Amino acid sequence: MLNYRSSLQLWQWLAMIASCLLFLLGVEWFLNNEQHRLRAEQLQQRLNTAEQLRSQLESELNISSYLTIGLASYIVAMDGKIRDSELNVLLPGMVQQSPHIRNIGIAPANRISYIFPLAGNEQALNLYYPDLPEQWPAIASIIADRNAKLTGPIHLVQGGISFIYRYPIFMPDGEYWGIVSTVIDIEPIWQRLEELSKQLELPIALRSKLPDQRFTESFFGDNTLFNSKNPILNVSIRGAKWQMAIPAAELSEQHVSGLRGMLYSAGMIMLLLQWRLFFSMQRLKQSAKALGDKEKTLRSIHDNVFDGIITVDARGIIQTANRACYGIFAYSGVSLLGKHWTCLLDASEDSAKIYDPAQPKQVEIECLGRRADQQSFPLQLSHTELPLQQAQRLFVLRDITERKRVERLQNDFVATVSHELRTPLTAINGSLSLALGGALGELTEKQHKMLHLAQQSCKQLHQLVNDLLDFEKLSSGHMRFNVRPVDIKALLLQCIAQLHGLHRIIELENSSAHSLWVLADEARLRQVVINLLSNAIKFSSATSTVHIRLEQQEQTIKVSVIDHGKGVPPAFEPMLFQRFAQADNPTVREQGGTGLGLAVCKEIIEKLQGTVGYERLNDGSCFYFTLPLSTPAED
Repeated sequence: MLNYRSSLQLWQWLAMIASCLLFLLGVEWFLNNEQHRLRAEQLQQRLNTAEQLRSQLESELNISSYLTIGLASYIVAMDGKIRDSELNVLLPGMVQQSPHIRNIGIAPANRISYIFPLAGNEQALNLYYPDLPEQWPAIASIIADRNAKLTGPIHLVQGGISFIYRYPIFMPDGEYWGIVSTVIDIEPIWQRLEELSKQLELPIALRSKLPDQRFTESFFGDNTLFNSKNPILNVSIRGAKWQMAIPAAELSEQHVSGLRGMLYSAGMIMLLLQWRLFFSMQRLKQSAKALGDKEKTLRSIHDNVFDGIITVDARGIIQTANRACYGIFAYSGVSLLGKHWTCLLDASEDSAKIYDPAQPKQVEIECLGRRADQQSFPLQLSHTELPLQQAQRLFVLRDITERKRVERLQNDFVATVSHELRTPLTAINGSLSLALGGALGELTEKQHKMLHLAQQSCKQLHQLVNDLLDFEKLSSGHMRFNVRPVDIKALLLQCIAQLHGLHRIIELENSSAHSLWVLADEARLRQVVINLLSNAIKFSSATSTVHIRLEQQEQTIKVSVIDHGKGVPPAFEPMLFQRFAQADNPTVREQGGTGLGLAVCKEIIEKLQGTVGYERLNDGSCFYFTLPLSTPAED
């Protein structure tokens, strides 16, 4: 038996451990890169979102600055000489272009002399900037630097929080003229920015850079967003230096954990597959070794059997031949390989009948073989399809020269003994008949019984001699048959009448009123029927009925002899029609017999081109034979 429990080799264990370590390192490296990639991707998405918010903010604030610059350019172009009527026409159109402008104030010499719209801003009219201690330092700085600035957030006098864009105006000769101030209502902008931030799911914070490079606290959003971990973007606002902070990318640990679990599961599966592969390799190696050992054993058996064995392909070319085959046919070396298998048959044999594809898968036949020196000898040949290679066939060849010689001696001995026994048996039987008939005078009851027993034994011995002679003639082919149409129904009725003296009921079952004809030898057919009927009577109870069933089939007539005895033992059924075969039970020993009757019946029926068989019944046995159907004989 092949043992599949052997452990893996050392190099295989080392390979599995190395694979496991490499896989762990590879997984962690991949996860690290994947985390960096996902963070970069998420950061880029956040930057793109922040860019939308920044663009919205810049757009909202810079448009007011551009309008202020345009108004200042107009004042310079008018050499500072502007009238209220002109401003009443110009400023409404400017304010309509930026919905977040709360008002525009013009302050020549730092005093607000004109403001639009005036409604709601009356408190700011005639306001003098130096009188505002909270705002004047920043305004003075703007005038000194000659740069426009956006300041805020500022709590306005008229109420509300706004950013103010102040633009100092200088005439072409460099003389200071005054300031144009645009008050921007920042609350709608913050509200719009907050809505977009929530919609885009990105919190932001805004702060301003001071001249001393410091930063203010955030005036929008959470000031804690301004730290070294979060991205910070510059916001391009005219007159101000703003920064926007957004939170850094945060990779979901659940995503990473799920990916890690999936990769480790895949790695475990790969490790198991690798172990399975190595284990299969070990089994395959052991199987190959065991297969090699079995092949050597089979080759040794193949080369040491006494029968010749060859295999042929679909064309009949010999592919392999064992050592015994070369010895039987006196060939040397491997000279049989490549030859057609018919080279092993005598020229008188018809190979087409021996090897017919229409024949059953397994065929056994006796024929004449031919050795390499052209000498013929009796050969027993059997061939069958190879189970795994149906295009090839296996031939088994046996030299039966010695067996034929022994059989011939046996047949000669049986024939000689039988002929020599018939003459004295006839004399003995005749003498016993005369004695029982009163030729020796009146016999006592004891003498009559002894002589009758001797006569019965003489008849039994005579029947044995006749059966031996018949079987010898059938086997040797010396028995002559007078085959002609025979009325099988009439013959069966005659046999029934002949056995009527045995005080048994024999019934013929046949619904046909007309005669049925078969091709047979009448005498030999009668012998078969008498034999089957005698056996049925012998092996059934004295009160039972023996039935003969006559059936017409397509091209044959079937005759069945049915009894209601104990039947044939199942183990004995394969030997029923062999010569000298008798079941080993008390009933058979009590009835006696030669064991040749059924064998003779089988030989006769087969010589007449028919078949013989046996069927087991629930309450008895059925022996049957078939013969070819014929037309009535001419008178």
